Amino acid sequence: MSEFVLDQQLPVYSPSRSPPSYSPHLLDGEQTLAQTSRFHSSSHLTGTFTKHSGEITVVLTEQDEDADVPCYGRQGLVAGSIILDSSLKTEDIMAVCLKVEGRIKLTISGANAASKTMKIVDEQYELWSSSQTSHSSSTSATTSTCPRVIPFSTILPPTFKDGDREYPLPPSYEVNFTGIPGLYAKCTYAIRAIVKTHGPLWDHKQTVSTPFIYRPRKRPPQAAVNAAFFSSIKISPEEWFQTTAVLQARPGAGANVESINASLFLPAVRSFGLRDPIPYHIQLTGPLSSLQKFYSLVQYETDPCSPAYPRNRETLTMSVSLCRQVRVEVKGQTVWKSSIIGSGTVRPLPPSIELDELDDCDYRDLGVKKSEEGKEQGREQEMALDWEGEVRCRDDVRVGHFDVGKMAASDFFVFSVSARNNCGAFNSLRMIVPISLVTDSWVEH
Repeated sequence: MSEFVLDQQLPVYSPSRSPPSYSPHLLDGEQTLAQTSRFHSSSHLTGTFTKHSGEITVVLTEQDEDADVPCYGRQGLVAGSIILDSSLKTEDIMAVCLKVEGRIKLTISGANAASKTMKIVDEQYELWSSSQTSHSSSTSATTSTCPRVIPFSTILPPTFKDGDREYPLPPSYEVNFTGIPGLYAKCTYAIRAIVKTHGPLWDHKQTVSTPFIYRPRKRPPQAAVNAAFFSSIKISPEEWFQTTAVLQARPGAGANVESINASLFLPAVRSFGLRDPIPYHIQLTGPLSSLQKFYSLVQYETDPCSPAYPRNRETLTMSVSLCRQVRVEVKGQTVWKSSIIGSGTVRPLPPSIELDELDDCDYRDLGVKKSEEGKEQGREQEMALDWEGEVRCRDDVRVGHFDVGKMAASDFFVFSVSARNNCGAFNSLRMIVPISLVTDSWVEH
């Protein structure tokens, strides 16, 4: 049996054809059987980006029509062609390579200045080589002359390693804080086309570098509550996150001025798109006399409807904002710097009137919560006041939160009551809630 098999001639094998190119658009005679919708899934980019230098042109596909800089998302497909001008002698070309690079540069300035540069992407692909073609010319019909158009495609890696730990690639980002210590952080990416040629005396290398923006997209895990606070807190309390603090009365403020309890409510998801308005609700509870004093002194910062009026020494300023904290670690040193990336409006809920005009009939309009226990113990009647509003990022904020070990950007919702010059009836109060800002808004399909 074995002799019979050995005498048989094996069939002739040939390389299989390349798979057809994929297109998200239906061709003639095709139909969609099942589809999972994605945000912006219908907006397929069809533009090209071209970079020309010397005798080399790099063309990148699947870009915005008017893009000044190419842009890619998480595990983006970097595809295009390297085109060689007719003035370049192809017989002198030794190799054509493509490099994809990513770097993080971190600097701490001041007394203990330090700097560090990290390579987070360093991949090189040899698209054509004269040594490979000459080696394979005896067994195939491959030409030893470099073609004028060389296509390429590669996928960006999703992560990088720093020591023993693995982190997701950070977005393109740059920030600079002056002061002592100062902080500078920059994350950049680039594509390089390299053409090596043989000269009469020495070899030459021409490089065309194309920076690109890396912007990994992310959206909240669920939608934020889309209902007024009072109409939803009793029906769906799980939709709101609550944190509390005490607005302390200053010693010597007066016998009738006591501390006030402050509650801040945010949507429980605490994850929002960069362009989303973030709703909030503030409630202050305490003795009526304390709230009267507070209400007579409070002013609202960044309220476009409020007229400009002078502030006295006892003025309290109520404000809400979004704060971004950037952390950088260089050679054992860690520096944190914060900046305001968004401001919000503060609206008192009805009625917006002076508390000293209230009588017993007005308590229910301001959310008064009467306490029988307080009456029995001789304490002053307690009541509650409420404010609401929205806050959102500035338009120039393009990057959400990220953490890659030695560099991180974290976001916070900040509610503050500021006392001027440490004077007045109350101390300052600052309530900080960590939140997650992401590139996209929640969209339900």
